Amino acid sequence: MYSLRKGLLVVLAICLFLPLSQAEDPVYRVDGLPDSLHFVTGASYEITLTASNYSAISAVNITVTNGTLSETTEFTADVHQLVLSSSNDGWTFNWQAPEESFELGEGEAELSIIFEDQDGGIWSSYNSVLRPPAIDVHHEPGVPQWALSMAWTGASLTVILTVIGAIVLRRDRLT
Repeated sequence: MYSLRKGLLVVLAICLFLPLSQAEDPVYRVDGLPDSLHFVTGASYEITLTASNYSAISAVNITVTNGTLSETTEFTADVHQLVLSSSNDGWTFNWQAPEESFELGEGEAELSIIFEDQDGGIWSSYNSVLRPPAIDVHHEPGVPQWALSMAWTGASLTVILTVIGAIVLRRDRLT
């Protein structure tokens, strides 16, 4: 009985001190992305990156498949890759969404952010798909007016004929 109790105490002690001995996971934050990841055509977004351990990061490699990247608010055409050097207080860059509109299922922008560590490896990475503006449905009803009229006429006739049939059948019982 005592050996079981001692064994459980040893396991509990190991479990308590185990998380303290593990290395810290790379934690980062990406702020400034469009709401619900749907961009506005032609709009520019200031995106801020923060990390838990700036000294471990030597560079940040940013790529986008659609739109233009810039370190400032001035954009030049077709810049799809940006490399930011190490920093002690985070990184800020700008992304300008495409100005043309797209058909359904086209125009997505894939954003990739790779935090490179001092050894040339990958400290952490972030990937996201930014979608074009949501397509608004026209304010017309989905069913044509003539079909609605036919449906209401058919429903009305069914109710009227059912009531007439009930009256006729009830009259036969009364006589």
